[in-house]
Amino acid sequence: MNKHSPQHRAGYTLLELLVTLSILSLLTVTLVGTGFNGHTAFSDTAYEAECEKILYALLQYQNEAIMDGYRRQVRFLDDNMRVVWTKNGLSRVEIIAVKTLRFTGSYSGATTLNLYGHGTVSQGGTVNLTSLTGRVKRIVVQVGNGRIYLDEP
Repeated sequence: MNKHSPQHRAGYTLLELLVTLSILSLLTVTLVGTGFNGHTAFSDTAYEAECEKILYALLQYQNEAIMDGYRRQVRFLDDNMRVVWTKNGLSRVEIIAVKTLRFTGSYSGATTLNLYGHGTVSQGGTVNLTSLTGRVKRIVVQVGNGRIYLDEP
C-alpha cells in the first residue's frame, strides 16, 4: 500500500500550516504598520459621496426651479435635506437622508433657502457638512447670481 495515497493523507502538513501562518502574519503587520483602518476608509468614502449627493441635489433643484419657474424651499435638518415646492396646486416634498454628516451653518435649523425660478436665491451663506469624525466641507451659496458650489479647504 502506498504511503501517499488519499486514504492516509488526512490533514495539512506542518510545513503548509507554517507557510500559511507566516503569510497571514506578514499581511497583518503590513496593514497595521501602514495605518490601514478599513472602517475609517469606508466612512470617509461614504462622507465624500454624501457631500457630492447634497451638492448635486441642490444644483438639480435649482435647475428645476429655473426650468419650471416654481420656487423650491430647502431646509437642512438633523439627518436630512428637505425640499418643498408647490406646482399646479400640488405640494411636493422630497427628503434626502444623510447618515455620515450633519448640517450646520447659515441654513441649519429653521432657516429656509429659497431657490427661485430666475436662478437666484433668497440669501447667501454656507452649509457646513460636518462628518461624524469632524471633517468639514462647505457648500457656498452666493446671493445675487445664485451660484452654488462646494468649497474645499
